[in-house]
Amino acid sequence: MMIFRRSVLIALTVTMGIFALGQAAQAQNTPPATPPAENPLSKYVYPLAPAISSPKVTIDYSDYPQGEEWAKEAKVVVEQWFPAVWQMLATEGVTPPETIRLVFVKEQKAPAQAGGGQISVSGPWITQHPEDLGMMVHELTHLVQKYPGFPGKPGWLVEGIADYTRWWRYEPETPRQKIDPLKNKYTDSYRVTAAFLAFLSNKYDKGIVPKLDKTLRDKTYTDAVFVQITGKDLDTLWNEFAPKPPPASTN
Repeated sequence: MMIFRRSVLIALTVTMGIFALGQAAQAQNTPPATPPAENPLSKYVYPLAPAISSPKVTIDYSDYPQGEEWAKEAKVVVEQWFPAVWQMLATEGVTPPETIRLVFVKEQKAPAQAGGGQISVSGPWITQHPEDLGMMVHELTHLVQKYPGFPGKPGWLVEGIADYTRWWRYEPETPRQKIDPLKNKYTDSYRVTAAFLAFLSNKYDKGIVPKLDKTLRDKTYTDAVFVQITGKDLDTLWNEFAPKPPPASTN
């Protein structure tokens, strides 16, 4: 009986070994799985991340009491547009802040600046430019972005995305800044870069801004990302957007 069991065990071991070798050989001959092809129509649709409710928004105008009414309007803008911008960027799986603080100060060089869950606003600026509520959308975009630092992080693109959400999503009716092909470049940031992104979104891929946003979050951004999305490098794309005029004739 012991001999019989040992024979069965040996036979089973040999069989399993042959089966394992067969599986390994089959795995070697099986081509790697290819990711599903992207829907060719997806480039015509602006992708939205899952919706969220607005974080709690607080205002502090104690340093600039005359800004009270503007501060209250700014609070409404942030409450309405933080969730909107959150959906416009690649925020799936990202945790939103619990609270956003709006602080109005009487002395600050920049009209507004954002960081650490707070937007600081220059009181004198809003007194001189009461119409400039759109800058709150630019600044709250920075709170949504919150990109990590990494070598080669393109500041021009960070600011360009923030101005894109402002000028092409919040206030698209505002007259556009004119682009000078002889002076401007896509790295000029702010409205120049925003206009360039809007051009690429319209011509190549409605989702180019959230796609760029994701690479900035993942620290995988390089200029080659534009080639991956559009098939063309940045210089070629810029020349399409802002072609230089032909040289003047000498005749």
